[in-house]
Amino acid sequence: MSALLHGPGQPKKTGVDRAVGVGATNQNLNLFAGFVNELCTERGRTDTIAAGQGHALRLKTRVFRRTLAWFIARHPGGVIAGALQYRHQSIQMFEGYAGTSDSGFRAEVESEQAIARGEVYMEMIDSHQHAGLAGPAAEEAARRLADFGERAQFHGQVALDRHRLERIMKRHDPAIYPGEYITCVNDPAKALCEKARRGNSEGLPSHGGCLPLACRNVTLTPENITAWQGEIARIDGRIASRPMLPPRLRQFLESRRAEIVEFLTANGQEAVPA
Repeated sequence: MSALLHGPGQPKKTGVDRAVGVGATNQNLNLFAGFVNELCTERGRTDTIAAGQGHALRLKTRVFRRTLAWFIARHPGGVIAGALQYRHQSIQMFEGYAGTSDSGFRAEVESEQAIARGEVYMEMIDSHQHAGLAGPAAEEAARRLADFGERAQFHGQVALDRHRLERIMKRHDPAIYPGEYITCVNDPAKALCEKARRGNSEGLPSHGGCLPLACRNVTLTPENITAWQGEIARIDGRIASRPMLPPRLRQFLESRRAEIVEFLTANGQEAVPA
């Protein structure tokens, strides 16, 4: 592949620390597509990279923007990250770009998100992680995951088949949403983000309006706890930095640190790892 992209008469490597420009990327895309099509021709295959009848193959980076949006939206918090990455004025604009139209694209994204969560559930169940959760919704999370694990059993074995997992998620989704700092065990009656989003009829949590230190839907996995401990370490680093921070910023950081420490302590966790 390296020889294909950097051979004679092809884009030159300008340095290991230099990003490839749009023009060079477009050229590389078309070189790769041509390479794949040649291999298909040599081996008598028909699944080539086609441009459509009557059109020459001319790939450009912009044709992958929607695909990139799809992959970003698939991850926890991805819609918010996508809105920042694409510099849209609102999250709703990215949701539209990632597939809220009648094309069915949004349904595809939601299906992939559900499968991704299902895979996380199975990993948690297999490692018995659901028995060691912390936080105000830990007991409910353990119950939902145990029920999901029982439904995922087939003749005594856990089914990891993608299609079967998709069917199980459609029927028995435990509505648990893993995140970096917290794992949301969604209950609209308790969700603080739902109260902040008037008129929401979908019953889904609003990660953009999440109040993790106060919401009763919060569960903490070991990874979540590590993330909070890392946040405390980053705050400590900023407070100790030189030159000294402005008084108001320092006060804000100290207040934030105290809130996180209180939150972890209340849930039986060490603020700083031993």
